Amino acid sequence: MKGQEYLPFTFLGVLRGKRQMDETKRKLTVLDQITAADKVRRKIIDVASALYAKKGFTATSIEEISEKAGVALPVTYHYVKKKSEIMRLIMEDVLRIFQDSLTAEIRDVDDPEEKLAIAVILYFRVVNQQREKALLIYQKSSSLDKASRSSVMKLEVDVSKIFSKIINEGIQRGVFKEVDVDLMAYNIIMMAHMWVLKRWHFKHRLTLEKYIDLQLAIILDALRK
Repeated sequence: MKGQEYLPFTFLGVLRGKRQMDETKRKLTVLDQITAADKVRRKIIDVASALYAKKGFTATSIEEISEKAGVALPVTYHYVKKKSEIMRLIMEDVLRIFQDSLTAEIRDVDDPEEKLAIAVILYFRVVNQQREKALLIYQKSSSLDKASRSSVMKLEVDVSKIFSKIINEGIQRGVFKEVDVDLMAYNIIMMAHMWVLKRWHFKHRLTLEKYIDLQLAIILDALRK
């Protein structure tokens, strides 16, 4: 990729691993809920996020989340004993989707620059897909208790470490120049979050695809020797 114009993000075909949201409204039995942990966890996260966005964090109860999700209250309490834990689940969900997709996409990729480009594109797309939840984290993280806030912050650091690892690999192999790796990793994260926070402005003149291409060019120009 070095010395070449970067190909549009659609060329990479990074959407193959995109997960489909479970839209089922069926009332699960308690046994179903115990054996279908991923499905139940997803329903709780999605319903809680929607309720928080519509009614607010304070006005939403775990009982209401349980009812709207069609999940038995004891099962709901297995996942979330207090509302603030939903934020941790949301952050874990975003990280898991990103990690799973990235692992599949870069399995056979050796070039650090291409690997970083794929990682950037995937993260931007995951954040966009989960933008309502990302906004919720920004709006409510300051009101979380200390333990929950620490959990969310740690998960964000885990995301930055994924980018740091790829950037460090590029530096060691002479593909990237020496930079403050931690700062560059967080720059990438904030570029993705900026699309969510300032989408009201950018959406009038940029598609997500164009926004990613422009930001990716900035990232790679800052790293190339």
